Amino acid sequence: MKISYQITAAIVLAAFLFSCNREKAEEKKQGVIVSVAPLKKELVVKYIGVVRTRRTFADIQFIQDEKELDRYMAEQERSNPVVFDISPYRDSSLLKGFEKLGLIKKGEFMQARFKPQRQQKTSFIDIAKRAFPVTFYNDTVKGNVHFKIFFSKDSIDIDTGATSLQNLDYAFLDIIPGGNKELIFMDDYHIMNGDNFDLMVYEIRTN
Repeated sequence: MKISYQITAAIVLAAFLFSCNREKAEEKKQGVIVSVAPLKKELVVKYIGVVRTRRTFADIQFIQDEKELDRYMAEQERSNPVVFDISPYRDSSLLKGFEKLGLIKKGEFMQARFKPQRQQKTSFIDIAKRAFPVTFYNDTVKGNVHFKIFFSKDSIDIDTGATSLQNLDYAFLDIIPGGNKELIFMDDYHIMNGDNFDLMVYEIRTN
């Protein structure tokens, strides 16, 4: 009986030690996985909305005198585009953001104060001073202007819906309170006796 008890005790002890060693090995393994594969920070691009402005030449159809027509055209070219629509509907926060920067005043887009960038390749600098490469390009299939922002080994591609016939105009400005700059893409185009300037706002942030 004594020998049988000793054998049983030895088996139980061996099983216990094996279990402990296995748990330690699993803990060590899990610790190694965490240390070599940290959580990846993802970049998010969100379309916030648009402030649409317009410089009209509608009265041109009522002017017959050539000199008066030239004078009217010159005056309109010097005038500021007027805000006529905001999307999402009545989203005053967008308007206030542009007003805070002095880009919209009394319902007018102060175009001369908007200093756009025009290069196809640039970088977005976030609030933590990290740089993310950005490339603008024309989609040959739809003919729209896209921008692609790169992070880690991945990228996000955004179709602005703007045609490639326009000039490339954009800026990084702090429109939404918080210190992080947004991408302001200006879609400018001529339609029905007027020039439209749509200020499209994209939020770029890391999770």
